[in-house]
Amino acid sequence: MNDLPSRRFVLRDLPLAARLVIAFFLLSVGAGYGAALVQIHFQQARPGELLPNGDDLVRTFSGERGHPQSKIEQLLTADESHPFNGQGTMRVAFTTKSESWKSAIKETAKELKIKDLTKAEQALRHQRDGEVDAVLAWVRAGAPKQDYEKDHFVLPADLAKREITSDYLVTDDKGKVAEPKAFKIQTLFNDRCVRCHDPEKQGEKAAQFPLNTYEHIKQYTQVAASGGGMSLTKLAQTTHLHLLSFAMLYGLTGLIFSLTSYAGWVRMLIGPWPLVLQLAEISCWWLARMDPFYARAIGVLGGLVALGLMLQIVLTLFGLFGKKGKVVLVALVCVALAGGYMVKQRVIEPYLAQEGNTGQRE
Repeated sequence: MNDLPSRRFVLRDLPLAARLVIAFFLLSVGAGYGAALVQIHFQQARPGELLPNGDDLVRTFSGERGHPQSKIEQLLTADESHPFNGQGTMRVAFTTKSESWKSAIKETAKELKIKDLTKAEQALRHQRDGEVDAVLAWVRAGAPKQDYEKDHFVLPADLAKREITSDYLVTDDKGKVAEPKAFKIQTLFNDRCVRCHDPEKQGEKAAQFPLNTYEHIKQYTQVAASGGGMSLTKLAQTTHLHLLSFAMLYGLTGLIFSLTSYAGWVRMLIGPWPLVLQLAEISCWWLARMDPFYARAIGVLGGLVALGLMLQIVLTLFGLFGKKGKVVLVALVCVALAGGYMVKQRVIEPYLAQEGNTGQRE
């Protein structure tokens, strides 16, 4: 009887076909993670920045501390440099993302007899800022339902002196601005918001958050006790999706790595790495509602998760094959690095520069 312990099974013992499947699975995971970073750029990073910084994460997960605001207030007071979405800003819906913005600038120049289009844009922005202030005044007044239904919101005395787009001012029978000065609040929401937030526009993300009725709008006028940031509903949904999907993903990559021939301590460290740090990162999503410190920690933990996944992929790929396979992998890595550098120089950096200069995304 042979009492010698049998050799531990490792990935190299698998047939070549099985190892190739694992290799391409890992490459696909890496490509998918890269696509996720692109999505994070568009959802959370400011135009011109590759990924969100600490302030962006605080804005997304913590919100303004000590200054409770409703969701509409958060989105309309946020700087236009923030992403154009429900976690960034909606102020641009009144300016650069409004319907026929460039045509409106030319019309303003013609109406005010301004030859310089830059000055005409400034004048138009002043009017649109008045629209935003009127909406904020209505929200801060408690978003009265009767004012919305009658399309008639009497402006506060200080705001009545502001210049506001004349199309949204209530007029009398003779076509003159009524006194006291009042604002067509429902008409404005229909023009600036419902254009995208229309439930009938199936397939569009904004249609999932309709603003075509008072009841829909009212829920976004409630002041969040936490001071803002991602809503509890959105946070719970995001947590649910990430924990289930990424737990499966990191579980597979970690399990595959644990079957390599590396030393036991290496496998014990890197195998569960992304799973453990992912739990810490998502915990910080919730803790950030109490302290912005945890929001800033999200970026650090997310980077460590990415590092762990990269180590799993790269080390596993090199553990799958012999000397000839490793030579091929090194060659492919060199080609990938060269290609990545070219993409960075010719595509990514010019795009970010343009995005940063215009403050907008396509």
